[in-house]
Amino acid sequence: MRRNEDYWRCCELGGTGPLAELYADFGDVRGDDFPAWWGRTSQRGARLFAEKPMDLKLKQLSAKTEWLPEWEGNDEVMVVAVNMTIGRRKLQTYFANLLQKEHKGKRGRKAMKTANSTADYPLQRNFTVHSLKTALAAYDAWYANQQLPKDEQRPLWAIGDSVRLVPTAMPANKDTKQMTSDKHNVMSVAVSRYVKQAKAIIANTALGKFP
Repeated sequence: MRRNEDYWRCCELGGTGPLAELYADFGDVRGDDFPAWWGRTSQRGARLFAEKPMDLKLKQLSAKTEWLPEWEGNDEVMVVAVNMTIGRRKLQTYFANLLQKEHKGKRGRKAMKTANSTADYPLQRNFTVHSLKTALAAYDAWYANQQLPKDEQRPLWAIGDSVRLVPTAMPANKDTKQMTSDKHNVMSVAVSRYVKQAKAIIANTALGKFP
């Protein structure tokens, strides 16, 4: 959000303008004290991004009126009718088989596109902190380069070298001319890819989409 010019302008205007609604949630992001912004006391970050836990764990229904409309088509809730005249051991077997078939839980991170989020601002995709930091470093180096006079601007591969974007493509004394050319190509492609990714993420922040 700090890189988004529209949101930065909104902060300069005290939260007025087209992004006023977003500002009401995220506030002024121009400061450098992230823990204070996140909310030492206000819990801003948790309030905006945390998932709201479902109160339901296990509930016995005694009347049709206890059926909740939000259960319809909700793959996070399974409602079953149990024949209590069947022996306990058989019921346990039936229920175990049903869970095996219907419970889709798997180890690992759940794909964002299939997740049913309850957060005010749900994450749009899976990501890693390392990937985000790398994209930001590439973007900041590229942006700083764009501010220079044309005749002083560095090529993409040099921008990548400055932030060690691809360690295996960093120059070495033993490199031949062809190896240097190949490394420049690899670094240029990497810078272009990360900058494109960062631009999309930055633009999406003004839409309330993260990351």
